[in-house]
Amino acid sequence: MSPFRETVSSPELPVHGPYSPAVRAGNLVFVSAQPGVDPATGTVPDRGAGAQCRQALRNLEHVLRVAGAELRDVVRTTVFYTDLADLPAINSAYAEAFPLDPPARSAAVVSLAGGRLVSIDAIAALG
Repeated sequence: MSPFRETVSSPELPVHGPYSPAVRAGNLVFVSAQPGVDPATGTVPDRGAGAQCRQALRNLEHVLRVAGAELRDVVRTTVFYTDLADLPAINSAYAEAFPLDPPARSAAVVSLAGGRLVSIDAIAALG
């Protein structure tokens, strides 16, 4: 184990593969992509991309909290989504989470499994 790298984990953070929910390296926190899935039920909200984006952001916020960070610490995100037509709904939900000074962002249309429409990863800087 590296003294400069710490895996962030918790029983509250479900892991569905060979990866960590987040890794802290120095003053940076790298958060794995968080899908718009309700962690309590394992289900995908059926109210569209906006609802899934809000859930993905709640999941992201939860992982950040466990890592000692907050949404306001996020400096960069990548939003993965399945349909270009959903971008207005995604942008609306995203703007709710980052109303002022939003982080840098990339977005990509991709194929996501299990009815997922949105997934978001992030990098946060700790003060």
